[in-house]
Amino acid sequence: MAATLVLVAAVIGWPLAKLVDVLVADPAGARAAVTSPGFSRAVAHTLETAAATTVLAVPGGGLLALLTARPAVPGRRTLQAAILLPLLVPPFVLGYSWTQAYGDAGFSDRLIGVTMPGLLGPIGIVVVGAVTLAPFSYFVVGAGLAARAEPDLERAARVSGANAMTTLRTVTVPLLRAPLGAASALVFVLALEAFALPAALGTPAGYDTMTTRIYGDLAQASEPALFTQAITLALTLVVLAVIVIWPADRLFKGSRRPTRASSQGLVPSRRSALADSVAAAIVWCYVALVVVVPLAALLLAALTPAVGVSPTPANWTLANFRTALSGQTYAALRHSLTLAVIAAVVVVAMGLLVVMVERHRRGAGLGTAVTAAYALPGSALAVGVLLAYGRHIGGTLAIILLAYVAKLWPLGHRPLAAVVDRLDRDHDRAARVSGASPIGAWLTVVLPRLAPALCGAALLVFLTVLHELTMSSLLYGPSSQTLAVVVLNAQQLGDVGATAALSALMTALVLLLATPPLAWFGLRRVRPRPTTSVRIPQRELADVV
Repeated sequence: MAATLVLVAAVIGWPLAKLVDVLVADPAGARAAVTSPGFSRAVAHTLETAAATTVLAVPGGGLLALLTARPAVPGRRTLQAAILLPLLVPPFVLGYSWTQAYGDAGFSDRLIGVTMPGLLGPIGIVVVGAVTLAPFSYFVVGAGLAARAEPDLERAARVSGANAMTTLRTVTVPLLRAPLGAASALVFVLALEAFALPAALGTPAGYDTMTTRIYGDLAQASEPALFTQAITLALTLVVLAVIVIWPADRLFKGSRRPTRASSQGLVPSRRSALADSVAAAIVWCYVALVVVVPLAALLLAALTPAVGVSPTPANWTLANFRTALSGQTYAALRHSLTLAVIAAVVVVAMGLLVVMVERHRRGAGLGTAVTAAYALPGSALAVGVLLAYGRHIGGTLAIILLAYVAKLWPLGHRPLAAVVDRLDRDHDRAARVSGASPIGAWLTVVLPRLAPALCGAALLVFLTVLHELTMSSLLYGPSSQTLAVVVLNAQQLGDVGATAALSALMTALVLLLATPPLAWFGLRRVRPRPTTSVRIPQRELADVV
């Protein structure tokens, strides 16, 4: 228990304490930073884009969940996988691919002469951010549809004469208030701390947010005023995240109520097979417009020798890929893979450690403390880690790994805690009574049943680290660049071909590594253990009664 508390303090508590120390030591600089025009403008831009992204992403994800809720929808499982595709595409790559698809001289401009107005700026940040975060809303609302649906109430509304839309508005949506609220809080905080999209779509237009401002201030950290401003912005991000998460968590925890589990989900309506096909077509059009077309445009830009050249097969070349694979790319790829593997192992091991401690009464609140780190914006956490440990390991892969572990620790803890809570502790006790030590009981009884959760948590951490940019961009050194940082640097240098090639390679790498394990998890079926039932004759049952 004591060792775990020390670990939490060293990984999470100490970096946050160092952030506070800077402002305590320089209150005048903090006040000057808060009153500066650039500070208030960055805060306003961040709040505006986060709020607008939430307004688009939450209803959008909820609508996708409703459209795919009926089992009769053609290709439902494939559609559900396609909806989650933005989670596998690095946000920075997705934002840049939109500029190649719908920006000036992009795919749509060349094909039909149409571009998306305001793509470089707040509109682009909001729209592409909503596309990136809609799968989170889809997850939460979809789970709510499965757990909170009330088929009897929906049938009663339909029998009483209500049409499908009236039933949805008066019965289904009110039952989903808690999931929709939880999705709103999650999406807002994720949009609040986003760095990749504002860097790709906002910085070229001179539209700065808190995260991009922190990145710029730290690039000029030799000036004490800019350094203090970066710290002030980082702590402001933490305060804003807490202001959103703490009330939302209390509100939605209090609004939870037991509901009847139903395998029927939404009530079977009189919707025809044509309507189901239309629903499937709408989802496919959405996926094509927001993911497939941008990625196709990105690939064409990578194959085109220069800007302005028609992307026809006759003009295709691999020169951009050869340029992209020169220099630091191979080293950056090796760094990303190394960090992803080590972080997956370390985070899952630390998550398992917290789960073991939580099974004792004294460790009851430890999981909450660990989970709170996930609510911390990556920019703020990276700055705290830099202040706490930068003197010793600054600019190395070790400090990047430390930031990954601090941020992603909940991803190794929560999946395991959810499984352990459902395990029968009698098996553990039986092993102890039979002479096994506590460690032996865990290794022989508990750990084998945690294997699927361990693999799932490790995969989630691995994929997250592979395309992480926010913390990496603030902590990397000359010899510790990651692949995402190389893509960002190429984009900032204005090398369109190399950026497109690097982005295409990065996306292909993530999809290549993610698809086989995700397919394996999707094909697995959990089979209940056979149980024996004892039939009691009616006469004997009456005698017992």
